Amino acid sequence: MASRLISCALFVLAFAANADDDAKPAHLFPASAFEFAKLVEPILGVPPKVDLSNGVEIPMYKDGEIAYGVLERCDNPSRLGKGCVSGSVLERFEGRTRSGERLPDVVWVSFGRNASFERDGKLQVFGSVQMIGYDEVTGATAFFESSDAIAPWVTLDDQYRMHGELPWIDDPDGFNRAFRTPQTTQCVECHQNDPFIHSDFIDAAKLPGTDEPVVPEIRTRDRDMEYDLPYFAIGGDRWDMRTIHIDSNGCLECHRIGMSTAALFMSSGWHPNDHMPPNKPGSLAQDFDELLSCWTDGPDETPGCDWVIPPAGNELGRIVGDDYPFRAAFNEPTERHKSLTGRASARTPMSRDDLVQAMRAKGMSQAAIDEYFAKTKNGEKD
Repeated sequence: MASRLISCALFVLAFAANADDDAKPAHLFPASAFEFAKLVEPILGVPPKVDLSNGVEIPMYKDGEIAYGVLERCDNPSRLGKGCVSGSVLERFEGRTRSGERLPDVVWVSFGRNASFERDGKLQVFGSVQMIGYDEVTGATAFFESSDAIAPWVTLDDQYRMHGELPWIDDPDGFNRAFRTPQTTQCVECHQNDPFIHSDFIDAAKLPGTDEPVVPEIRTRDRDMEYDLPYFAIGGDRWDMRTIHIDSNGCLECHRIGMSTAALFMSSGWHPNDHMPPNKPGSLAQDFDELLSCWTDGPDETPGCDWVIPPAGNELGRIVGDDYPFRAAFNEPTERHKSLTGRASARTPMSRDDLVQAMRAKGMSQAAIDEYFAKTKNGEKD
């Protein structure tokens, strides 16, 4: 444990040093998946050996009944543009060193995503195999993904279930053919909240003999932003890790919310107010609307709202401003995003009096209001 914390701390120190480097490459990932696995090993152990036949199939439902194949519609679509195709599989692994020593704070998940389709009466095997490793103490995360051309290793049975073994690190050339590093793709564009996405599609796969999803649910977040759930991507130190934060917002009681991820799901017909919070969907609609307002209008126009980044290793979480050096386009709402949220038209800027009134309505003290304006110039944050 101590050695992994030291490795993680050294990585985060390198992270901070690279942030100030003027000669910035496009990314800091090694050229190959095998070299990336060597970088990850001191922090998260080795990636798992993936045999899709050992995984748990994600059941696909149609009108409440399990269905198989390429379906025109289903009850629990993936919401990620892959439609309704059965046969995807998930597997959870405890972290291990190369020698087999347990790493109880580390969890890995493999995901065989089946996106196969039929063309001219012939089945085309298509999809990907992904691996995510996560240390729940330090927040260190690693993302591996195969190419979409998985046919050399993956087959489908007559019910479209994925089978096949992927090359492991004991076969470097094979591992490099099967997997790739993120390079310039920011995995946090979708995995904003924490490493693992949950949906009615993903969570339909349960650990055998339990009602617990295969994909782990990360512990309830800490309301203290500095000591919130840690999260950083190994190699992704130039990634945009920002999420919207509003104190006392009910939607943020249990987890962060990545607005880009939310918009992605909303574009596929899934709206948070229809599902969240789980015990009373829609009861936090006003809180979610506050988050949408902050994202589409910007924190400068939304009292009490800020961009924040999570803790990373020994680094505390903190508020970041316009000088944050890793701002990415996916975290900036487009007109399409605004149309999904009903905010396609630009809002009339608030007057100072209206802004003060809104601040008071949110419970801000006069001292906090005075401090806000003391840090602004002509009503805008620096």
